[in-house]
Amino acid sequence: MSFLSLKDEIIDEDLCTSCGMCVPACPVNLISISKQDVPLPQFSYELNKAVDVCGSCNLCLEVCPGFDTGAVESDKRIFGRERKVEERWTGIYKKSYQLTTKNPEILSKVAAGGAGTILSITALEENYVDAMLVIGRDQEKPWMPKAFLTDSVEKIIECSQSSYCITPNLDLLNNTEFKKIGIVGVPCQIQAVNKVLNNKHNKDLSSLANKLAFTMEIACASNTSISGTEHLIANILNVELNKVEEMKYREGEYPGQFYVRTKDQEEHYLPFYRLVEEFKKHKTYRCLTCPDWWSGLSDISISDGDPNIFETSRDGGDIKPSSTVMVRTDLGEELIKLAFEKGYINLTDYDFYNNLGLERKRQRYNNYRLNSEKRVPLPSGPDENISELLSDNEVIEKGILRR
Repeated sequence: MSFLSLKDEIIDEDLCTSCGMCVPACPVNLISISKQDVPLPQFSYELNKAVDVCGSCNLCLEVCPGFDTGAVESDKRIFGRERKVEERWTGIYKKSYQLTTKNPEILSKVAAGGAGTILSITALEENYVDAMLVIGRDQEKPWMPKAFLTDSVEKIIECSQSSYCITPNLDLLNNTEFKKIGIVGVPCQIQAVNKVLNNKHNKDLSSLANKLAFTMEIACASNTSISGTEHLIANILNVELNKVEEMKYREGEYPGQFYVRTKDQEEHYLPFYRLVEEFKKHKTYRCLTCPDWWSGLSDISISDGDPNIFETSRDGGDIKPSSTVMVRTDLGEELIKLAFEKGYINLTDYDFYNNLGLERKRQRYNNYRLNSEKRVPLPSGPDENISELLSDNEVIEKGILRR
């Protein structure tokens, strides 16, 4: 028992998700997150004395979603049951929609329909939360992602566009004065939140758990290290990093393009599908073996409304921007209803069936599960039989048919 357990079982096994939850979970504040290309937990003391310092405490490993995502236990706590085989990849949910914000300012800034932004604003305005945990850009280095814990609507809008980069955010839950926090995160981050909530009666986690008021997750086909973004800028667009003034992953008309503006006001663009192709070279083992596209454990889950965005970006098409929204809890249902009643959103019933990102995740995970010599993270439930295993390139080429 000690930080050494986290190091041996997770960090050294390439299973760290870089979520940052081990930081606020540490009762003696001895863990921080490094500033490496792939941010990792580091012990703020001599490692050879970790056993003496930590004693019997093992909370950093207990809240870690790296190997055991805690999905089965979390499903039972949230929904009162385990998910069925057909719910393995979607999770348990009440209702699914296509959503688009009616706010033109927000719609002009977001990657798709603006669900994450407008629902975060609604949660803040209606006092469901005191602050939202979101991802934006570093002011000094605009290509670098940065997490913000904010009670500002303006800041939420500023952070409205997707960030396709590994970004620790849960470490910001440490020592904050906010009492009710809403979290926008990717599946592994939401799983870490729920592992804390599963242990809310632990005296060392109860204060942290009581802050966690609302969760909204963004579907993730796999995240990318910062080297992927730097590669696009420096090697594909041939722009020096120190000359970057602004960067967006999906700027302009849907589905958007990778956009860089330099300090001398030169603009550079790259089609979104090229990001998908290039980012494959900059994945961690944990991201490649991730068992979930959605964790299914948030109040609301969202994704791009276009089930085959790669094809849209590559071949073109008249696709209107929207977000797919899965409402899972009573709280999520209340928030959607409020946003609709306030006239913030257009909402259409939607029969979710698949998404290219989900299918990529499903095929990749099962390939690693069957063929990897290393440990892979535990699944959230039993999977349906897969008639054929496809490579990632084959999944992308085959695509997802639109209904």
